[in-house]
Amino acid sequence: MVGEPRPAVRAVALLFSMAVAGGLIGFGWERLTYEEPEDPLERVTPDDLRVQPARNSRSPWEETILQRALSHFPPYPRGSRPEVLAADYLGTEVPIAVVWFTTRDTPDQVLAHYNGTLLDAGLPSLGKRYSEHAGYVGYWSPASEEVHLVSVLAQGGETLVFVSSGWMEPLLEGSPKVPEWIPLPTDAEDASALVFQLEGATQYTVSARVPEGTVVEVETFFREELGKRGWSVRELHAPDGSGAELEVRRGAVFGMVMLRRQPPTSEVMISLSLTERMAPREGNTEETK
Repeated sequence: MVGEPRPAVRAVALLFSMAVAGGLIGFGWERLTYEEPEDPLERVTPDDLRVQPARNSRSPWEETILQRALSHFPPYPRGSRPEVLAADYLGTEVPIAVVWFTTRDTPDQVLAHYNGTLLDAGLPSLGKRYSEHAGYVGYWSPASEEVHLVSVLAQGGETLVFVSSGWMEPLLEGSPKVPEWIPLPTDAEDASALVFQLEGATQYTVSARVPEGTVVEVETFFREELGKRGWSVRELHAPDGSGAELEVRRGAVFGMVMLRRQPPTSEVMISLSLTERMAPREGNTEETK
């Protein structure tokens, strides 16, 4: 990544977040995250993606999404049939296409394969490993300002692979602001928020980082600050050297605060996923669009 312009790095990181978030939303993120107080990524399995069996024929819309996402990468030699997962879920101004497939290969094998493919094509590869279970590799096109990405999540003995393409410029220019009712440490940097309009609910995904701090310090901030604001806070994963998790709730809003240490630095990554359920209109039991 050395020498790459910062907008490229931010755009790639944004698409990784959007592709994974879109995938989780696509096959039941809310159910996997909040029905039981467990790490949502540990609950995701390939079977969750197979709610609808693969069909021999595809609709014109599906073919279009597959073309948008897959045309920038060759097929993975040991992967399942790619299927459409999500598209344009942030609106038409932020076009994103995401498809998925599974493989028995490890995340390292998948990322190494596509990193080599990009280097062989003479493209500047950008990548990041969040853990042995998750990461991404891809490239940013300065001419089109599009990001093309392969993201991986290891689950249940298989690797979920999300192949995505998106135009991130509106998000980069817009600098999405964190809602005032969501607290962040005063020394947090690169804070951003994305809002997903779901059926009967609104999903808020917030990310930030504390350059110099400890997991214990950041976890204490959230526990105390949210408590002052009337939130109920329950510890799911006690703070340690790698991270911490809190389950939070206030009224119709509930979700998780996830902290991850980024060794060897002292940086702490902050991720919040909050869902606000929409109250039904009084005296109207019919669904509204």
